[in-house]
Amino acid sequence: MGSEFMLKIILISVFCFYTNISLAEIYKWTDENGQIHYGDKPLVDSKEMDIDISKQGHIKVNGTREEKRRKLLETYNDDKQREDKEKAKRKKQKKKQERGCVLSKDRMKRFQRARSLYDLDKDGNRVTMSNEQREKSINELRNKIIKYCK
Repeated sequence: MGSEFMLKIILISVFCFYTNISLAEIYKWTDENGQIHYGDKPLVDSKEMDIDISKQGHIKVNGTREEKRRKLLETYNDDKQREDKEKAKRKKQKKKQERGCVLSKDRMKRFQRARSLYDLDKDGNRVTMSNEQREKSINELRNKIIKYCK
């Protein structure tokens, strides 16, 4: 309860302080040497002039700043495009690996169910594999499964 009250007092004090600052007047004068000075109190023998501060001139943004902003934006866009391409490439590679995994496992199941394996010769005729050739083919298929099914 007391901390809420103190918080309100602090907020009101800060608000009052900043409103007083915004009401402060600023005085500008030039001395005998041509130096410009600013202060919060007028000189004794000075003449008063009102300046309309509501008019704000067009502030020119430095051309190099705009150029830097443009280059930064181009760099960002280039990086984004490159990242998107790499992401698409990784996605394509992942699909290829998943497909290779599924096909290799399926082929391994067929190899294990089959009583004998065969290969095709030059003429397209079936040639039954020897046990040694069969084991070699199964080992090659195991290596493919290891490669694709990481």
